[in-house]
Amino acid sequence: MSDRTSTAVLDVSGLRWASEQNVVNAKLGRQPGVLDVSVNPTAQTATVVFDPTHTSVATLRQWVIDCGYHCTGQSVPHHICDPMEEPDRAGHDHHDDHAETLRSPHEAMGHGGHAGMSMAAMVADMRNRFLVALVFSLPIVLWSPIGTEVFGLHLPTPFGVRQDVWALVLSLPVIFYSCSACR
Repeated sequence: MSDRTSTAVLDVSGLRWASEQNVVNAKLGRQPGVLDVSVNPTAQTATVVFDPTHTSVATLRQWVIDCGYHCTGQSVPHHICDPMEEPDRAGHDHHDDHAETLRSPHEAMGHGGHAGMSMAAMVADMRNRFLVALVFSLPIVLWSPIGTEVFGLHLPTPFGVRQDVWALVLSLPVIFYSCSACR
């Protein structure tokens, strides 16, 4: 084996019990080129130290799938990195022009449905959505147990519907309006 090793944190979806980590540990630990395996069932990941001359992330992914679990590759933010990209020992040394390629916070966060807006316009839009949601939420409080027990209001529900159905009807505009930008 070579002196060069790589570490990959693989996404291992489907681990339901802590005892299932032994399956992935045993399967990956027996494979050629794998030096160390540490499975975390809570995070649904497996940290694998391997020799890149003998194996790859794609091969590791296939071995995890052979264990009966889902694996999309490395456990990385998909909007930033390719989960099947091989780990690079040099890291990000190939980025010599960091100042020129550095994205603004607005570009980096993905806009959340506020495409084309400036940061100030996006903040104003979110503030307006919050205020409208707050106004829509006030009737919900009046018909909730808080309105009944804290404020002493015993308002009948309109149209003879049950209170839980009325709460759902009142809450849907709050959810859909305030989150209409969340796509």
